[in-house]
Amino acid sequence: MSIDSGTGTDLAIHPDRRGFTPDPAAGLARLTPAGTVAGALVERARRQPDAVAYYLPDESEADQRITVAGMLDRAHAAGAALAAAGLRRGGRVCLCLDTSAPLLAGLFGAQLLGAVPSVLEPPLSAGRKQLWLDRVRHIVAVAQPEVLVCDEELREATVEALTGLDVAVISPPFGDGVVADPVLEAGPEEPAFIQFTSGTTSAAKGIVLSHRAVLAAASAIGLGGPFYADDVMASWLPLHHDMGMVGATMTPFLLSLPSVLIRPLAFGTRPDRWLRLIHQYRATLSPAPNFAYRLVAALARKVDLSGVDLSCWRAAFNGAEVVDAATLRDFLAAVQPLGFRPEHLRPCFGMAELGLAATFSPVGTPPRIEPVSRAAMAEQGRALAPESAEDTHHYVSSGIPVPGTKVRITDANDVDLPDRHVGRLLVASESMMTGYLNGPADPLLELRDGWLDTGDLGFLLDGELYVTGRSKDLIILAGRNYQPQTFERAAETVDGVRAGGAVAVGVPDPRSGTERMVLVVESKNHRDPERTAETARAVERAVSDLTGVRPGRVVVVSPRTLPKTSSGKLQRPQVAAMVAAGSVP
Repeated sequence: MSIDSGTGTDLAIHPDRRGFTPDPAAGLARLTPAGTVAGALVERARRQPDAVAYYLPDESEADQRITVAGMLDRAHAAGAALAAAGLRRGGRVCLCLDTSAPLLAGLFGAQLLGAVPSVLEPPLSAGRKQLWLDRVRHIVAVAQPEVLVCDEELREATVEALTGLDVAVISPPFGDGVVADPVLEAGPEEPAFIQFTSGTTSAAKGIVLSHRAVLAAASAIGLGGPFYADDVMASWLPLHHDMGMVGATMTPFLLSLPSVLIRPLAFGTRPDRWLRLIHQYRATLSPAPNFAYRLVAALARKVDLSGVDLSCWRAAFNGAEVVDAATLRDFLAAVQPLGFRPEHLRPCFGMAELGLAATFSPVGTPPRIEPVSRAAMAEQGRALAPESAEDTHHYVSSGIPVPGTKVRITDANDVDLPDRHVGRLLVASESMMTGYLNGPADPLLELRDGWLDTGDLGFLLDGELYVTGRSKDLIILAGRNYQPQTFERAAETVDGVRAGGAVAVGVPDPRSGTERMVLVVESKNHRDPERTAETARAVERAVSDLTGVRPGRVVVVSPRTLPKTSSGKLQRPQVAAMVAAGSVP
């Protein structure tokens, strides 16, 4: 049985893209000669005014195809409205809008003023409105913007939530004004954007990216991809996430390439829409976190994808979280019949502090997957050859550093470790952030002699980086160190457990003097006590059989219970706190 989630229009190639075939002579995409985003906008508008900057297929007809000249006009209108609300050069503006023409206009309009924008996610539902207001108030208190932009239906509640804070709140439409004296040049270290990371209200931290960092990040991505002059980007990623903002929105623009952008909820409600979007626009580039590839792989068995052609998709970047070998295998099984080739799957590693990218897997080869001994990893922190199938865990290479970036693996004393030894992952890059807004947000994430401790763990092998997980997510059982993803993927093999709906955490166990592993899984069976118990037992068996470690406890909860960041990543520390407090629903 299959579900036909599409219509004929889902398969119609966009008129601009009919007959597209990659041009071997296209050459590399060239970075703008301008020194600022505003300068790039004006330079492109002079050089190629009729070129498409952005396709927004889900917006009103007037907003579905925005040329570079059209983007400049919209930026002027937004900039004039922001200036009228009090935004000045060097000032800050928070844009609380979903992916849309007004959001893009606000971003570029702020740049024309020489101001510093940041994008905050809008509430995804009415039920999350108060949480959103709490986060916005926190970020406004930290960022101290002169102006905040939100949709009209949220304006009254936002004004009330920001009582006592000196910020003007405005809403689109922006009118048709013009920025009288656009700021097209700036010092390379002047701030261009503030990127707020995902997290809880208190954990959100503002990363300041200079003009130098943004342009260096775009250059590194363009060269490391590499991106070609006839490439087209397609993305559903939110612009408040670095992969959506820098990777899918700003980098293509700075390389004179078009981007096709839809709202994150369009993917969330219909993950196959991502594949159809690539097909319709003959997109060649499209990134996403690992969980998105897992969702598509799980959905492919239920959705009719006949007619979808993915032969155009030559760079499917997979990053933002640990890349899982089983996910790659399942995703390839789903999309190879649609024309996608294994060597076009590109695991990578990056972080907002670098603008985005640190490493890309090498061009032209399938992802490198290394079989490693579970026992040696847990007991010695070494990626040694496995002794049996039961002892095997597969780690995926995140590739080699992009141009301008260096990577190290060190021990706790900052001594470099040899290949196959797990240690702290440090990076240095030409695209490194200026710093955190109002100072370091985390002692671990301070720059030391140009090197940043990412908070991740990994090992090197033959010049390639393998990320094993986050240091704060480690589960320590009887002196052995485990990453949670292994247990979570095993739990998700159980029928009834949602893809991306399992979290493994370690909680202190006073009786044993060590931690015990607790798995919280989302399941459609949660309403039926008998089926809930069966699911818990099945998860316990699957995890034990597949990993050799038996969970101390399995908790079955309703779908969409597990807390996630605004970009879709599971918030394991929050789950651990809930388990420890006994407050898991």
